[in-house]
Amino acid sequence: MQPIIGLYTFPVEAYTNDFRGKPTLHEIGGFLMQAATRHAEERGFGYTVMAENRRAWVLSRLAIEMKTYPVNDTQINVRTWVPEINKLFTERCFALSDSAGRHIGDARSLWAAIDVDTRKPTNLTDMNGFRRFICEEPSAIDNVHKIPPIKEDSTAESFVVRYSDLDINRHLNSMKYIEHLTDTFPIELYQKQDIRRLEICFMAEGRYGDKLDIVQKTEAPDVFEMEIRNAEKAICSARISWGK
Repeated sequence: MQPIIGLYTFPVEAYTNDFRGKPTLHEIGGFLMQAATRHAEERGFGYTVMAENRRAWVLSRLAIEMKTYPVNDTQINVRTWVPEINKLFTERCFALSDSAGRHIGDARSLWAAIDVDTRKPTNLTDMNGFRRFICEEPSAIDNVHKIPPIKEDSTAESFVVRYSDLDINRHLNSMKYIEHLTDTFPIELYQKQDIRRLEICFMAEGRYGDKLDIVQKTEAPDVFEMEIRNAEKAICSARISWGK
């Protein structure tokens, strides 16, 4: 039987990094998604079993906190476990460490399982064997806080969903949401600070050819509330906090 907690290692290489030699937040998010995928697949509730039952995992919320970022030509270690499951959602936690084993960050996510034909949520409690992998280890990171709708805003950027934005379901890849959001900030800000916390809620799917607008509001010094909108409808909301 597989251990309850999974541990996965990913290389920090030039293609994952920005101009500072640090991995971008969407690349770190990609490591988290790979760890989640492998953990679930190895324990019998991953893509293979879900596809056989006409189901698919859907990421609903994600929070990432980085105390520090790893550097080029090292590695990042990701521990992941499932602390809770109910009828509609399951949580997944992550703890990140560097090559020397130092704790560098945490993440927390919320997932639903949908019927791929109806696109409606399915009951998670009827998944055989899922509950035996629940782990009560606490997470060092808070859940995603409530992000209120933005009323007074300014459009920071617009983009059209293209081929490289799509995932296996032909929708805007969840990490591409993060990439487009973080691309709106000027390079001068990245020269002075790092993104310390990202919170994002996924509400609807972006599709090929959609023209999407990113709107932004300053909540506090170095804290920004953001939305990606399709026309007037928000398809995701986010909060990004910066720090030295």
